Formats: sequence, C-alpha cells, structure tokens
Amino acid sequence: MQPELPESVQPGMRRLLSIALLFFFAGALQAATLQETFDRTLAVRPGTQFVLSNVNGRISLSAWDQPQVRIHAVKKVESHDANNAKTVLQQTQIDITQNEAGVHVITRMPHRDFGFFDLLTGSNVNTNVTYDVTLPRSMNVTVDNTNGAIEIAEGHGALKLETTNGRIHVLRCAGHVDATTTNGSITAELLQVSGGQPMSFETTNGRISLAVPANFGARVDAQTSNGSISSELPIATNHIEKHELRGVLNGGGPELRLRTTNGAIEITRMP
Repeated sequence: MQPELPESVQPGMRRLLSIALLFFFAGALQAATLQETFDRTLAVRPGTQFVLSNVNGRISLSAWDQPQVRIHAVKKVESHDANNAKTVLQQTQIDITQNEAGVHVITRMPHRDFGFFDLLTGSNVNTNVTYDVTLPRSMNVTVDNTNGAIEIAEGHGALKLETTNGRIHVLRCAGHVDATTTNGSITAELLQVSGGQPMSFETTNGRISLAVPANFGARVDAQTSNGSISSELPIATNHIEKHELRGVLNGGGPELRLRTTNGAIEITRMP
C-alpha cells in the first residue's frame, strides 16, 4: 500500500515523493547483503615491510614466528538493490604486490556518487572490507585506514598506524610506534623501545592510555586541550601546566610524544 502524504505537500512534490517511495519499497523487496572471503599466504624475508591501505573496515594484525604473511579479509556489501550490491562486490578488489621491499596490500573500491534520490530508491550501497593479518613478529608495519579501527598485537618492528575515524589498540608491542587517529581513542601497551627511536601517539577526539613497564625510560612530552594528564610512574618534570607535561621518566630515553585535543592522557604501570 502506498503511504499517505500530508495535504500541505504541493501536488508536484507529492507526485515526486510518491514515485520515489514506490521505488524505495520496490527496491527493498530485493535487498541484499553479500560477502566474499579472501585468503592469501605469502613467504617473506627478514627485514621486509608490510603495508596495508584500506578505506572502510576494521584492521587487526597479530604476530607469529613464521616467515610468512597470512592475509584474511572479508568483503561485505549491503544495498536495497541486489544488482547494485553484486556489481559493487565484484568491483571491490584487494590488490597485493610483493617485491624485495616487502608486501603491499591496497583495497580498491569503486567510486560511486550517491545522492538523495539514490537513498530514497534504495540504490545506495554500503561497502566495507575487514582484515585479519598474521605476520612475522619483527616485521615493520605501515597501516593506513579511513573509517575503521586498527589493532596490532605483539609486533616488535617499526609500527606506523593511521586512521581517521576509529580507535587504535597497540597490545604488548616492543619497537618504534607512531599512531595517529582523528576520531577515536588510543590504547597502547609497550614492553620496550628498540633503537632509541622517538614514539608518537596523537588523536583529536579521544583519550590516550599508555601502559609501560616500571623501568621504562623516556622523555615525555604530553599535551591536551580539554582533559587531564596523569602518570602512575614518577616523572621528573621540567614543565608542568594544567594541560601540558614535559619531563623525564626513569632517567630519560627516546622522546614520547602524546597529543590529544578532547580527551585525557594517562600513563600507567604494566602489571
């Protein structure tokens, strides 16, 4: 049954809305959620790098002691138009390039401009690709995401992690870490720092929680605009204000830069 529209709507507009709603309900009858699984395992040499670029979807990485990278991904498409969903699923590609430098993975999604009419008729499409990657413990990692969380566990290499809308979790890692997001919190557990490299954790809207060993040494540079700064470990401060803290932790070490705009910063002791 066609839904009734208010009498205050002008006749021309009423006809347009009626047609749009008919398209919408007709398309809803063919609604579809499609999925496709991707699996690939690659042999890699020590000292190489893993690079992953994604658009929409969570990325989870874990470490093992095998000289291999295992990539498991799930492509998912949702639409009220089954034909559109099928087309977009086919056009969503995962490209892998392997060379002497390492492994480069990129998600390629079709560019589609959807407007208000597409939303009414149900022809808009939601697409995401989620990744679960297992890689050598000491491998260097660069991950770039747009809409989705990033999580990495037990990595010991140089870790560069960046997303726009999503949280970042760094769990039981040791090495050099550079983590950046815009809308999301950052949680990190650092076992140690290798090579005295500086580390950076930065977000705009979210808190930063950093857990380190009791003997962890660093030069702390922490700043927030709207939030508190706290530390369970004693910091010999050379500059302290309401939203800024600079000082030395356990005699010093590599620079530890912590930045957020809306959120608290806390440094805690690992159990």
